Parts: sequence; structure tokens; C-alpha cells
Amino acid sequence: MTLLAERLSGDPVFNHLSERDRKDLASLAFEMRYSKGQFICLQDDVWKRALYLSAGKLNWVMIAPDGKRQVVFRVSPGSIVWGHSLFDDAPMPASIEAAEDCKVCMWDGEDILPIVSRNVDAVWAITHGLVRSMRAVRDVVYGFAFHPVAGRLASLLLKHYAPAEGQASARDLSLEEMAQMIGSTREVISKILHDFASDGLIEISRVEIKFNDCARLEKIFNE
Repeated sequence: MTLLAERLSGDPVFNHLSERDRKDLASLAFEMRYSKGQFICLQDDVWKRALYLSAGKLNWVMIAPDGKRQVVFRVSPGSIVWGHSLFDDAPMPASIEAAEDCKVCMWDGEDILPIVSRNVDAVWAITHGLVRSMRAVRDVVYGFAFHPVAGRLASLLLKHYAPAEGQASARDLSLEEMAQMIGSTREVISKILHDFASDGLIEISRVEIKFNDCARLEKIFNE
């Protein structure tokens, strides 16, 4: 757990704690592995835990009563996820799903909160993180309201791949995943990607995507 304690020192919450506290947290963590598509917690569960994502990626997923899925945002390795239920005992507003095979270190609320609560700066850092998450959800809703699907897809491609123009990136999002992230269907996504390719903005295959005109993609998003 020494390695985990070192990794926690780079987190904006845990870097406010003492080295002793970080070591205590590392010793209290338990490791879990999840396969792609497996849920760590479900929307409407009371999930009073926190986790550190060691490897893989996670999705925050909102699920409508009719079963329609919306991926609100994706969590990358090295991130901490705080269960909302930790702070208000209320159900989770979204599900946490493994976007790919992943490994996490997890804490029960009764173990982690007493340690973190001893440091006011750490508590404020948690608040800032939750506010950033709320703003990310706002951006998703704003995008649905004010941008057509082509603009939302252009934005997703630019943000997710952070491309260098003229260079190829490994294609790690399926049509279905793209659709879930921008509130569309795989058929529509396929057509728009084909249109982008026909217009020379991108070159795309099953395994990679090459960006030829990032400025035009940005323009499509801003139209």
C-alpha cells in the first residue's frame, strides 16, 4: 500500500493530509477489479464509499425509466470518485460503470470520512471537486439544448482525443459509446462520421482516427 499512499499525495484532496494520514488511508483501502460493462454502483443506490481509480476508465451513467442511457462524463486513471451518498445519505444520482476492465482501491465511508474531516482544506477540496462535476453535467445539458448532433460529436472528438492535427489516435470509442455520450443513436453517429470523412475533416478506420482539420470541427461545434 506504500505505492497507493504515494499516489494519493498527488490528489487535490489528499495532498492536504499528512503523510501519516495518507498511509492510514492506504492501509484501510481494499482493492476491487471490475470487467467492462460491470457496475460499481447503480443509480438510486445509497452508495457510501469513495474510490481511487488505479487502472482503466469509468463512466458516470444516467439511466432513464425507459432504459435509455446517457454517459454524463468519463473518469480517467488517477482520479478519486466520491459517492454523493457519503454526504447526504440520499440515493446516487447516476450509476458508476466500468468503461473498460479496471482496478480500483475503495474505502467505506466510515473509514475515510473521519480522516479527511480532520483537515478543513481537504474538505473544501472535496467540495470543489463535486462542484466541478456538477458543472460538467451542466455542460452536457447545455450541449443538448443548444447544439445539433454534429456539433456535439465534433466537440466530443476534439475533447476526448485531444488530437494533434495530421496525427492518428487509437480509436477507443465505439459508435454506441459515442451515441450514449452525446444523446444520439449509433446510426446517426455513423452517418455524421462518414460526412466528416467525406468532407476531409477526419480519416477513420476501425482502429484509429486521424484529424485533418481541427479548426473546421471546432467551427461546427460553435455554429
